[in-house]
Amino acid sequence: MSLPLSAYLITRNEADNLRRLLPQLQDFAEVILVDCGSTDDTLQVAQGFANVKASHRDWTGFSDQKNHALSLCTQPWVLNLDADEALTPELLAAMQALITADDADALQCERVLIRWGKRPRHFSKPDLLIRCFRRGCGHYEAAKVHERIEISGRIRSTDATLLHFENLTFSQRMAKSNQYSQLKAEDKFAKGARCTIWHLLLVFPVSFLACYFGKGFFLDGGEGILTSMNHAYYNFMKYAKLWELHHH
Repeated sequence: MSLPLSAYLITRNEADNLRRLLPQLQDFAEVILVDCGSTDDTLQVAQGFANVKASHRDWTGFSDQKNHALSLCTQPWVLNLDADEALTPELLAAMQALITADDADALQCERVLIRWGKRPRHFSKPDLLIRCFRRGCGHYEAAKVHERIEISGRIRSTDATLLHFENLTFSQRMAKSNQYSQLKAEDKFAKGARCTIWHLLLVFPVSFLACYFGKGFFLDGGEGILTSMNHAYYNFMKYAKLWELHHH
């Protein structure tokens, strides 16, 4: 039975991830895929599924790109996904219950990180995200990165989880952090944020210790050190680039 739901996602070179994700979405009324210039088989994989509507759009930033994908949805309910995510049976059942009951406008769930086949050990809480909501009740505020959906209406919570498969090498993770730190610095600069000498001096060690000890990533051995270093690197580069924007 087709669900009255539009899944929407933005992509670039996500062919391998789509081979895992799209078979999960075949019972959805439609899947809106907005690609920004893939050079792999992303579009060919998408075209293999009858309910996928794929299109190209030049990159304009995360929130703007997602708002555009959302605007193409036609069903009364929508679901935002990243290509490296996957639905659990419990989350799918929670979305079905939300649509059937029709007594709330959005569903908040946890997202669990799976890295190279296993869940990293730590004692911080999983991300709480809103991904499924009634069309017309959500939009993205302007942001180049770390975009968040803003919901007008009642939000229901569920213990069901969304899985996030981050199968990136450490070099890829560092490159992603470098890219995202630039976008975040530009967002902060546009809002008038400043960077001081104290930020540059303390943000790296404080971020590392907060992640490694505060969030408990020391439980994950060497992987926990890499995760904490990457977190500290991202925060340092964010403020270093903010400093650069103000002084050059």
